[in-house]
Amino acid sequence: MGRILGRWWWFIAVVTLVTLAASALWQTFGPVRYQAESEVLLLLELPPDSEDRQFGIETSRAQAASVVIDDLARLARGRSLLREVVDAADAEGATIDLETLSETIDIYPLARGLRLELRWNDAEAAQTIIDTAARILIEDQTRLYPSLPELGTLRLIDKTDEALRPGLSEFVLSVGLKTFVAAVAAVFIVLLVDWRMNRLYAADVPELLDTTILGTVR
Repeated sequence: MGRILGRWWWFIAVVTLVTLAASALWQTFGPVRYQAESEVLLLLELPPDSEDRQFGIETSRAQAASVVIDDLARLARGRSLLREVVDAADAEGATIDLETLSETIDIYPLARGLRLELRWNDAEAAQTIIDTAARILIEDQTRLYPSLPELGTLRLIDKTDEALRPGLSEFVLSVGLKTFVAAVAAVFIVLLVDWRMNRLYAADVPELLDTTILGTVR
């Protein structure tokens, strides 16, 4: 295999370098997907007469909170809530259809909250949609989860002011991954073509015959 790659090294190098340059140019000047983020925290409320057994109350409520957070994550991913987000965002000028939003938005349950993320090629629309989702969760938390007030209150603790452009690490990862795939594909193509050609090269003769070649006749 080493001899084959040695014969076709120029092809592998060209494919790899062209892919590297094209990927870097696309990441720099092509359309990008901006990321909007928001974090919602569930603040636990302890009963006023729980000072003498506060640790036990906190522990039991923390356990209950983990169950509620999982429920809220499923609720936030549900089509019913996402349909409300689509309608509300559309009223604010950020148009997205329900199917696209359900495939694009990411909801991550945290230790005691939710993290909402959305990648979209329109920075302003992405931020509007994620802000709308967080606002509906907070303003309508009692309607969405009627028993939630017995445990605590959802509060917005962090969000992007405007959707973020992909960072340097994502740029390097994307370009590096595409370049690696192109190099592997080029090697595979070279091996396949060389095998299909079934051609004997002069450089292969000494090894195949296990002897020294003194000269060749052309």
